[in-house]
Amino acid sequence: MTQEQWLSYDDAEYDRLWLRQRDDYLRRGLTPSENLLLQSAQIARLFGLAPAPNGQRYALIDGMPVLLDQEDYTGLLLINELAQVADIGSGLNVAPTAALTQYELSRLYRLPAPGPDVNYAVLNGQVIRLSDSQYETLQLIRIARAVL
Repeated sequence: MTQEQWLSYDDAEYDRLWLRQRDDYLRRGLTPSENLLLQSAQIARLFGLAPAPNGQRYALIDGMPVLLDQEDYTGLLLINELAQVADIGSGLNVAPTAALTQYELSRLYRLPAPGPDVNYAVLNGQVIRLSDSQYETLQLIRIARAVL
């Protein structure tokens, strides 16, 4: 997908793309574990947000809070389980920084340059390594469900 395509989409198109990809993950029938570092209430306090409405939860993607319904949250957990946690070494904290480029993430956390079909992202306080399709899905969640 090109940058021009991303920029040409409206909110409805982002939503349609995300729902199609999310449903692909949900059809796999996997039950993910809830192993995110920050829970919804902690994210709300951290960003000064009202508590998540009934049936919804907050999560952090690239340091930004997103409000997710149960299906979106399950899709995010599945992506998180498929991701590999990048080795950033000891003594280096992950900052809640949004929208860093691949180069900036590599430089900031002293990671090897991402190869073909490899991307880095910060998900709920961890630097993770994702394939292109997983990264695209994560970005769709962030765009379609952004709170701030």
